[in-house]
Amino acid sequence: MTSETVGRIHHLFSRNELAFFYILDFDSDVIDIREQFPLLDPEDPHDLSGIVGMMEDFGIKYPRDPRSRYPFVQTSDFVVTTKTGQHVYSIKESKAYDKERVRELQELERRYWLWRNVPWTIKTEREINYDLASNIRWIYHARDLGGLFPDLALCREVMAYEKEQFEKTTWSIGRIANDAEEYFSIAGGLGLTSFQRLLFEKKLVIPLDKPLDLMAPRLYRGQKGGWYSCLETYQ
Repeated sequence: MTSETVGRIHHLFSRNELAFFYILDFDSDVIDIREQFPLLDPEDPHDLSGIVGMMEDFGIKYPRDPRSRYPFVQTSDFVVTTKTGQHVYSIKESKAYDKERVRELQELERRYWLWRNVPWTIKTEREINYDLASNIRWIYHARDLGGLFPDLALCREVMAYEKEQFEKTTWSIGRIANDAEEYFSIAGGLGLTSFQRLLFEKKLVIPLDKPLDLMAPRLYRGQKGGWYSCLETYQ
């Protein structure tokens, strides 16, 4: 997965990691995302003895190669730098915590980051908003605009038109996209691509934490509230 925030390929090992990565990558406060970050001594990253000894003093059996007995380097799933500081996340399936060894290794990780004075949090599928991640993934379909829209200058015109329609009407996203295709005589699907690009560039902000309904109309909340997107499917 290539990051828009960092501009490199990130290697992710689970559906939970991928979902949480989308959420991190779309967050305007996030500056850097590092995955599979090694738990090493910052003073001497080539020497594991200090960390191994510290953990074993806490009664935590440090993982070692069964033959050589050399200690494995442990990692954290995400080390995230934001505008306000760093935060570390461990991403797991909730059922993994049924295993005592998983809980023990998580305690090892927690103590390491406590030692480094960096906040550390566990995220399972119960804490990750999959609707939000899915919506961001849908928005990211418009990240390679040049490969989707043959005329980028025209795309900007369509985006401006759709933003105006969104702000002045109660039309659904689907209707706005279809109207733009007719107004500009562009191929079917490009109206929606333009709208996705509006969201991708954050020139238009809508609620993304619940499933999107592209055909849902929007409600008016009065002068103070303005137009409000009712795109979610409410249970």
